[in-house]
Amino acid sequence: MGGFDARVELLVHLAPLILAVIAACLLAWAVSAGMSFAVDGTHVRVLMFGRTIRRVALSDIEWADRHWDFWNEHYAVSLRPSRVVRLRRRTGLFRSFIITPPDASAFVGLLLERGVTIRP
Repeated sequence: MGGFDARVELLVHLAPLILAVIAACLLAWAVSAGMSFAVDGTHVRVLMFGRTIRRVALSDIEWADRHWDFWNEHYAVSLRPSRVVRLRRRTGLFRSFIITPPDASAFVGLLLERGVTIRP
């Protein structure tokens, strides 16, 4: 009986940590499931559950490419390199802006249609 009580006591002490890890995983999943990206006539928008949380004016984008580098403003919901689109802004502290749309090639095509320079 003593071994069972010790295990229950250990579980009770670890419960807040276990719940915090579960909550962090659920939050990360919710962010990745709810984030999307859009290009309209004037801006590239980062959307969270349909609401704009960040936007970059198309006129502020110097160029775009499909590469990643370290010092960026990141709005990435995927770790797959094939989904990376880097927008280089003309202004701002972190001038590179990383997003990961589901179809990066189509997204770059939309940027090209809106007059953004695309680098290889």
